[in-house]
Amino acid sequence: MPKYVEELKGRHLDTLVSSLVESSADSNLTKIVGLLRERGVYEVFVPEATRCGMICARDILKTNNIETTKISAVMSYIPTLERDALVSEAARLMADYRVRAVPISEGRKIIGQVNCGSILLELKGKLGADIRLASLATKDPITLDDTAPVGKARELMVRKRIDHLPVTTRGRIAGVITSFQIVTSMAPPERVGSKSMKPETRHNLEYLVSDAMERDPLTCSPETSAEQALGMMLKSARTCILVTQWEELQGIATQRDFMTLLTEAEPEPEVPVFMVGLPEDPFEAEATKAKFKRTISQLHRSFPDMLEARSVIKSKFTKPGRERGRYEVTIHIKTPRNAYSYSEGGYELPVIYDLITDRLKRLITQKQKSRRMRERERQEAV
Repeated sequence: MPKYVEELKGRHLDTLVSSLVESSADSNLTKIVGLLRERGVYEVFVPEATRCGMICARDILKTNNIETTKISAVMSYIPTLERDALVSEAARLMADYRVRAVPISEGRKIIGQVNCGSILLELKGKLGADIRLASLATKDPITLDDTAPVGKARELMVRKRIDHLPVTTRGRIAGVITSFQIVTSMAPPERVGSKSMKPETRHNLEYLVSDAMERDPLTCSPETSAEQALGMMLKSARTCILVTQWEELQGIATQRDFMTLLTEAEPEPEVPVFMVGLPEDPFEAEATKAKFKRTISQLHRSFPDMLEARSVIKSKFTKPGRERGRYEVTIHIKTPRNAYSYSEGGYELPVIYDLITDRLKRLITQKQKSRRMRERERQEAV
């Protein structure tokens, strides 16, 4: 890895902080779409007293009516980072939550955000020629024919938790459609300047992918360096680039793929870890495993007598694009003296594991204090 990349990992975030793009929880999603378009961002934050809510373009895709749905119905919560946190911590948080920005706090006050665009600008021209884009790109990505309805693109994005879909015509690359493009088309006509499209067509997303896609996607060969590809993306303000060879699609690289260069390797937990019910999507499954291992590593530092940890994930999904899928996660922790269990539900696995980590720490600490008090009382009685 180039020396500058390692140096950037260890930099503090304070010089990269920008103003927070925020809204209130009682606003409807139409306002959020307006903010996304106006500020050119992917997510909007909802600061609260002790935590920070977040809603991104892909969250909006899960709703049926953005004009009546409140932000609070679809937003999730994301941890905040202190302004003296490291770039590698922000990169890890973005990877866990599949977002492009994270909120930054100073003490208890949220003062701004750091987005991946600002971080990637720091990498421009610093990656060298040794890293090939093909090593970062997702191979054989899902594609969609240009005659498919936009509703099909939305369904795939929600189900696969992705934001970019290469579009083909007669087997050849024709363009790219993104979650941002779909979301902005869901807004009322006066918001997006479209008076020709009927409201029911707009809401049902029955128009063709060819009418919404970018027709001139960035492309490069498998031999292209990551530095060249990143320069192309930053210059054209694009969020993805396609890897092609002989007019055939080989892969796709997004901003998130470049951010993986800045995440620290995950150490293996020192205790056995078992998982049941991982998501079907390979990327989400790997991200979930990494998150759970990190959770157990954190708990093990506080409670070194831990013997093993198990996680059971149960999911309940309705038709993609109609209703958010909900997870129920139970973690079992075994120690020489006791077994601890805690369950939590929600719509985002990283958020669920964060909640369980905090509450298990409190649960185990309380039980250990109670045990020590009982032992002290027995000793005093003797």
